[in-house]
Amino acid sequence: MLSGFRNAVKSDEYHPSTMEYHYSDLCLPTEHLLAGPYAAEFTPQYMVPNHDAEYEVRSSVLVDGGDRFGVSAVVFDKFEELIWMGNQGGHVTSYYGPNMQKYTSFQVHESEEVRDIITVEQGIYALTKTALRHQIRRGIPKNTFRSDNMTDMQCLYQVSTTKLLMGGHQDKLLELDLTSMKDTVIPIQEEGCAVLRSGGGSLVACGSADGMVALRDIRTPKATEHTFRAHSACLSDLDMQGDLLITCGFTQSVGGAVAEPYVIVWDVRCLRGQNTGGSNAWSLQTRSPPLLLHFLPAFSGRAVALSADGHVALLHLNAAQEENQSVFQVDTHSSVCSVMDVSSTSQALVFGDQAGHLHLFSPQHNHEPVFNNFSRATEFADQVVGLPFVNFNDTNFQFSTVPLPQLSSGSKWFNVLPEEFFKRSFRRPKPVDPEVLKTMKMQGPIGYAPNPKTFKRNQMPYVEDTFEDLAAAKLNESKYSPQPIPKHYQKVEMRYNKHSPNDIDLENCNKTGYPGIESTLPNSYCNSMLQVLYYTPPVKSTLLAHTCAKEFCLSCELGFLFRMLDTSGGAPCQANNFLRAFRTVPEAAALGLILPDRGPDSRVDLIALIQSWNRFILHQIHYEILETRKKETELAVLTQNSSPPKVRAGNAKQARSLATPNMNGQYTEEYQYTELEFLGPSTEFEQEEFGREVREDGWQAREEGAGDAEPAPNCENHELPNNRQVEREESEISHLFAIGRNQLNRCLKCNKEEERESVVLACALQYPTGAPREGGDARGGFVELVRASLAARRSTPAWCENCARFTPTTQRGRIVRLPPILAINCGGPHEKAYWMKGNQKDVVTTYHHQTHSFDVFSPIILYVLCVELNIDLEISRA
Repeated sequence: MLSGFRNAVKSDEYHPSTMEYHYSDLCLPTEHLLAGPYAAEFTPQYMVPNHDAEYEVRSSVLVDGGDRFGVSAVVFDKFEELIWMGNQGGHVTSYYGPNMQKYTSFQVHESEEVRDIITVEQGIYALTKTALRHQIRRGIPKNTFRSDNMTDMQCLYQVSTTKLLMGGHQDKLLELDLTSMKDTVIPIQEEGCAVLRSGGGSLVACGSADGMVALRDIRTPKATEHTFRAHSACLSDLDMQGDLLITCGFTQSVGGAVAEPYVIVWDVRCLRGQNTGGSNAWSLQTRSPPLLLHFLPAFSGRAVALSADGHVALLHLNAAQEENQSVFQVDTHSSVCSVMDVSSTSQALVFGDQAGHLHLFSPQHNHEPVFNNFSRATEFADQVVGLPFVNFNDTNFQFSTVPLPQLSSGSKWFNVLPEEFFKRSFRRPKPVDPEVLKTMKMQGPIGYAPNPKTFKRNQMPYVEDTFEDLAAAKLNESKYSPQPIPKHYQKVEMRYNKHSPNDIDLENCNKTGYPGIESTLPNSYCNSMLQVLYYTPPVKSTLLAHTCAKEFCLSCELGFLFRMLDTSGGAPCQANNFLRAFRTVPEAAALGLILPDRGPDSRVDLIALIQSWNRFILHQIHYEILETRKKETELAVLTQNSSPPKVRAGNAKQARSLATPNMNGQYTEEYQYTELEFLGPSTEFEQEEFGREVREDGWQAREEGAGDAEPAPNCENHELPNNRQVEREESEISHLFAIGRNQLNRCLKCNKEEERESVVLACALQYPTGAPREGGDARGGFVELVRASLAARRSTPAWCENCARFTPTTQRGRIVRLPPILAINCGGPHEKAYWMKGNQKDVVTTYHHQTHSFDVFSPIILYVLCVELNIDLEISRA
């Protein structure tokens, strides 16, 4: 609170060590102090041994942030049993009761120190250098007031329940209306106002840093009632009780400002203007120069004087002798005492130092001091009801002693049975045989009839007729099921044991002898594609031979999974390691291929998801193989400690051609490419011109003149037709799946054509949508559909260099290379409309010179072995 006063005096102008007062440590007798090698080399100052001290320490805590910031403000709450503390880092903490249990802690400013705190009924107001923060006691902020008039604020004073008076090291006072949150400027003649205190009447004392004290009427604060100089150098602190005003400060001498070792008492009734002479003031000598002053509210004419080193003296204003003073020492850990406050009952004193500690003192025989006479109850958080501890082997424990939590909804628990369940009921009697009722003769209330001998004694039918009929109907239904899917193709329901999930009856689920992959883990939707890759021999051998030092490598994990499938002996395997590595790939998460652990959403399109996974895994394996090969090459170069021999372009091409086998047995030239794309469906599909346009512009011309096919562009110097330089980057995956094509882009505005070469690893089957009955035209069957998808024509906006903007562009592809394996995604948006017309799509294939005809059941992903399955796609080759 008084940091402004301490900053007004230079550190080299006041040295408490020059004083000659030396006392024993902690007010203890000499025989209790450490002696010998453990004794201190110096004697702490101003520690007066007095066994009759009225107050003694009760609690001492290190405040929040005390290891970095000192205590700058402390105050007792006027309404609750709380102590509020603010530090130099802008943090406020409250402590409850004499044990100083931490109640709330929050930040009020990022960097400015808390200079003053006042408590109101709704909460607290914390003042910093340029802002006033209002928060409730639980720590929730209500508002923050800032104004251009607030430049260097120092103190607060509550005028009424709706008004606050703020002062600081500036030439104005601010009167803040709490209802409208508007401030009123009150100009002053003094050099700022660092202290605002009132004695309970209408006068408020305003102390400035230059030693002047002004008395103002709170009803008309703009006018000054009395102004006088209290100290010649500067003022440290003041307080007011009734008509008595006490001050302490520094006096001006030849060497500079010197701390005054006394307290001056003023009677405000005897003040006349600026006349300070006469009997209106007297002084009280203290053993240590006081820095802070405060009246004891519960006593008349008694005050507390605190020095910078923690020496505290209880003064009697009407008795000037030092022997009437009760003194004690605050353990400040060799730091400076900065703030002090007294509770309204005078039963507690609190002190704060620059080391970040709070010290609570109370009378010697009062171990439970109260801060206010009529404090209201402090609101605490609800206590968590703990369950009773029960031994596991305790058989006598009553579960009814465990309280039930409150119902979130409804009026009763589900385990509460209806009342009719608790009524005593008896077993229903056996129905009387109608034959007995016919032959029965009544003798009074008793009837007699011969035994029809239809049942034996105490015999009842085990299964009634109605249950037998239902069981027979269910048996007949299971024998003759109307399901169109045969039983050996239906989904197998695997039942797991919750105690041992690995115990499964595998013989009834899998009688083929081939290993499977369990689908109990998240992202197990890719198990089918893992099986496809496993049963593709070239892919399997490539992944089994792949090794690298990367932590999460999908190629390595696939190789480990395939090796585990080889050695499983038909037992199911788990893809835990692969799925764990798959979740760490950021590209997979960006493509939406990772499903949450709580289970896939029913709205997830699994067809599109598995197709995206197929395209992703091929690209990922390709780039991982290239990265491993590049690192091995760099390692080999570093090992040899010499640069590799340079190979000429022609020899490199020849060596590459010899190392690479013929893909489909019909051409030997190796094609270059720079990027891998996905050949997907067009954005604007030609509904009515699909088959005719593509056939007339592309395939039909090559059927009529296959010998006059356009040669492939010259790639001898690694140049493409659009003069772009490329690099040769190929892997085993690109040898197996890469489809080489030339793409011709023609601008529809300026008719500029541009051709570029590209390579794709997967192709999407494009279904025509312009045929009658919304099913598309199936002319040519599946072969024609694949041919049109490989060299599709599409219209899409693209950048035109000639027009210098995005223009409609027609893209047309021409296949120049077929891989050994075609990866085709068949699950398009128009798949069902194309295949649900009811017409049988026959695909005529030639396999080892034999013709077969088979039905297509719309697979999601179709892998075609082009080497063995020779489909005549009539592709013009270079």
